[in-house]
Amino acid sequence: MKKFISKNRYAMYSIGILLILSTVVYWRWISFTIFSSGDWPYYFPETFNSYPFSFTWLNLNDMGFANIIAWRSILATGQSIFAVLDLGSNISEKFLIFWPTLFFANVFSFLLFKKILKSNIGAVVGSIVFNYSTYYITASSAFLLYSASPWVLLSLLLYINALESRKVYIQAFSGLALFVAGSYDFRVAYIGGFLLLSYCFYFLLVIERLRFSINFFRKLFSSSLIFFFFGLLNIYWILPMIKLGSLTDNSVLSRGLFGNEFLNILYALTLYHPFWTGGKTTWFIVQPIITYFWLIPILAFLGLNLNRKNKNILFFGFVALVGIFFTKQVSLPFPDIYPWLNTHLIGFSAFREASKFYFLVVLGYSVLIGSFVTYLFANYKKVNIYSKYLIVFLISLLFLWNVKPILTGEISGVFLSRHIPNDYSILKKYILKDKEYYRTLWIPTISTWGIYTEVHPELNMGVMLTAYDYWNNRNDSSPSYGKRMIQVMNLPLSNNLLDISSVKYIILPLSDKSNDGDFFSNFGEERQFYLNQLNKISWLKKIEIGTKEIGVYVNENYRPYIYSTKQVETIKKVNPEVYKVNYEIVNPTEYTFHIKNVKNSFYLNLSENFNSQWNLRVGNFSWIEVITKNNYFLDSKYHKKNDAGLNSFYIDVAKACDTGNCKINTDGSYDISGTLYFSPQSYMYLGVIITSTVIIVTMSLILLMFGKDLYGKRRK
Repeated sequence: MKKFISKNRYAMYSIGILLILSTVVYWRWISFTIFSSGDWPYYFPETFNSYPFSFTWLNLNDMGFANIIAWRSILATGQSIFAVLDLGSNISEKFLIFWPTLFFANVFSFLLFKKILKSNIGAVVGSIVFNYSTYYITASSAFLLYSASPWVLLSLLLYINALESRKVYIQAFSGLALFVAGSYDFRVAYIGGFLLLSYCFYFLLVIERLRFSINFFRKLFSSSLIFFFFGLLNIYWILPMIKLGSLTDNSVLSRGLFGNEFLNILYALTLYHPFWTGGKTTWFIVQPIITYFWLIPILAFLGLNLNRKNKNILFFGFVALVGIFFTKQVSLPFPDIYPWLNTHLIGFSAFREASKFYFLVVLGYSVLIGSFVTYLFANYKKVNIYSKYLIVFLISLLFLWNVKPILTGEISGVFLSRHIPNDYSILKKYILKDKEYYRTLWIPTISTWGIYTEVHPELNMGVMLTAYDYWNNRNDSSPSYGKRMIQVMNLPLSNNLLDISSVKYIILPLSDKSNDGDFFSNFGEERQFYLNQLNKISWLKKIEIGTKEIGVYVNENYRPYIYSTKQVETIKKVNPEVYKVNYEIVNPTEYTFHIKNVKNSFYLNLSENFNSQWNLRVGNFSWIEVITKNNYFLDSKYHKKNDAGLNSFYIDVAKACDTGNCKINTDGSYDISGTLYFSPQSYMYLGVIITSTVIIVTMSLILLMFGKDLYGKRRK
């Protein structure tokens, strides 16, 4: 141990300096205060307890939808564990996201660059370039992108070692690191996978100088085991996505390109985020490139030129160029390639805007600028050592100056702490005391402090305008988005639509200016406009719950979550016969129901967005039999999409009970028990079993083979 410390003490000092620097810059994140902004909301423990990312159906908001980001299940499971301890996201995000990211981003970047550059000082500069670019600072509201990145660096470091040593267990370890990256943000892991594949070919063809022969393909196969292993690790969400038919076709992947006007080759070349001002971020307002940022590509390509005989440095020069090419999106040159890849390459459509590829530019520049510093210290012996350190300081300052708005508080977002207004605490207590299922509709949108759970999901009016066919098909004659919201609320069938959707409360949030959360102007109207208009709607009743500003309106005739009717449910008229159904929530994909003394056929209604994968089973239920048995559920022809866009199942009592799955009463009626089930969940259960088995077996083999290697070295 002493020998190891003595040998690596300068590397350890370097890592220590980087960690101290990170602590000084992000000192606000060391505490348990709340940080929230944009895509980074605050979650109450009660929401985390209902957070269904480990399921294939999400029902916390927007009438429910298939979970196409199930790769976040592992992170969500960790967050739920904290919620069991009654801890909100301000606690869980520190342990699972903020603190690990700040630590590993410095350690893993240094270790990778030290491996490539063989220099502590070069690795320190490379790590500074990587961690303090304008991309990661500006994109902090999407913090999971940054959290995933260091794990890709670790995966690459391990993969390089695996290729050099020909040890399969190091490949497996590399696959695990890439899997962790994907658990934060799979798009970063997707880029990382192509990065590793590119290095594999580069290593075999350029570094080892193999030609296309049997030996090449044999080594290519043995070097590609990581990708098969990575696929097995992700099978828990890939299997249900295949069942859903959404692995290559879903609402995220089908979105069109965005941000063509924001990105071009100059911003990519200078590693300059288009919304960067040097102070507060100006979202969607393109800023001119600050002149000194042109020093960054000059230093990078100077490092590439000076180290052009180093094959590893050349590879990262290639990485930087590829990153620049993709980050420019559709600007010249070759503007048609990005749209073509977006349409034809599996998974590429997840990148509807190209800023994610800044990761490759940052990585490439980190190595190239680090290589310039390494070359400076190794070759210019006559230059005074203090002059060299001055140059290093000035290079580092190019990137460290980016943290100035963080230290001064000019840039807000997740860099400034927030507080929960008392009105939202009062609303939370009021909502949670009611155990009966209902939804809340927030106009014009939900606040980051809004409470919602599995029993009390939220609807965002801004989203529901297009989610409801009845509202989406109206001619938009309103001059503002906010006025359109009020316009559709006053349509003749809107009351029935919200009744069928189980909406009990309509909530008007407050203008949260103290938390930089006054979003009303984004919809074209001030808060008072919504207040005045909601007060005029006859079927809404304003109630007082003790809040000073938050407006709460009750819709008294809302339907239950699961209920039965004799006639098909419709928003066109009030159904006179609505019957309560006893049901139990197993999880967001499974509900058991019990109906007694049934004689005639009826409709069972589920207040979730229609999806053909929702099925009804009469009698006993087993998730594994969903996979192993055919015709397990009620025939799909009896599953209807009602005109509210929700699920209605027609149950012919005689046919449903003719197999003995129902209890027959003395009066000839039936007691019917069954299950409403989202069938892709069975494939997720199966995938979780496979993934868990692979992790356990792999970790055991890694420990066994590593122990064997260690024992062998000690014997020598």
